[in-house]
Amino acid sequence: MNKSKVEIDRIFISSIDAAKKYVDYNEWTIDQDGEIYQYIIQLFAHNFDATNAKKADYHLEDFIAGIVPEDADSFEAFVDVITEEMHELLKEAYGLSAGSGLFVFATVEEQPVIAFFKLNYQAKFTCEKDEEGKVVWRKDVRLLPSHTQKEYDYFYISPYERKVWMSDMRCMIDGESVDYMAERILQINLNKSEKETVQVIQEAVLDTIRECYQEEAPKKVFEYRQAVAEEAKENGIVNPVRIQETIFADNEKAKERFTERSEDLQIPQKPLYVSPKTQRTLAKKQKIVTKNGIEILVPVEYLEDKNVFDYKQENGMVSIRIHDVNGSLK
Repeated sequence: MNKSKVEIDRIFISSIDAAKKYVDYNEWTIDQDGEIYQYIIQLFAHNFDATNAKKADYHLEDFIAGIVPEDADSFEAFVDVITEEMHELLKEAYGLSAGSGLFVFATVEEQPVIAFFKLNYQAKFTCEKDEEGKVVWRKDVRLLPSHTQKEYDYFYISPYERKVWMSDMRCMIDGESVDYMAERILQINLNKSEKETVQVIQEAVLDTIRECYQEEAPKKVFEYRQAVAEEAKENGIVNPVRIQETIFADNEKAKERFTERSEDLQIPQKPLYVSPKTQRTLAKKQKIVTKNGIEILVPVEYLEDKNVFDYKQENGMVSIRIHDVNGSLK
């Protein structure tokens, strides 16, 4: 997301440390010309459209609905609840580090969005109290990120749509691996991310093609890749049902096998709306790798152009013939 689309209304910062009796937090005065503000708005914009973010919907009777603020004026009460929950969690969670908490109430395209970032081992900023007892951020070069841990965890909430999207950071609680922000802080059940869902759909398609097609397998793979790229570009979706109806229209066994794999992989049987980033990824060039390591990058739109390529599959191997297309070495 372009950071110009983000208007930040209020910011709270907190010091997250299990060694303290409680969590210190206070509102941070917004300075749009300052370096810290630029860090915050870039952090917000960078993660807003992350395709690997886990997703969830919530209902009015859920815990989260009772704490999400109606507007920026009531944002502090939300901050108070989350910081308290985070502090209690630190006492029992193994692998959950101390750090700084950043709360942002923003407006994105005229819709309110709430975000929280748990900043671990900050390379640039540390959260502490000043001489007046107020929580502030200071530049600090001692708290370097660990090479084994993500630098931050996050969640976003859209109150109007009652949607949540967030990073998938787990820790150990009572001997179990727990997604601490989803299960313990917000008390919601997460669904697969956009990136994961696209990957499992592709896995189901390729498994089906390998099992149900012989010489036509390469053609079917490229047919699928071209079709899914075009639908994502034109309609902004990837539709498993449509894939089954079109790609496997010529093979009833393949339709049945795709249904079985979809159930095994728990693929939702409804269109998946995909972001522009995923649309671009699906439209990228297809890589073909030969057995001796030669890599050929082919634009998706040429995969099935017989004036350019011929494919033949024998004994599990694919023979590829490239016609004279007036190429050059680069």
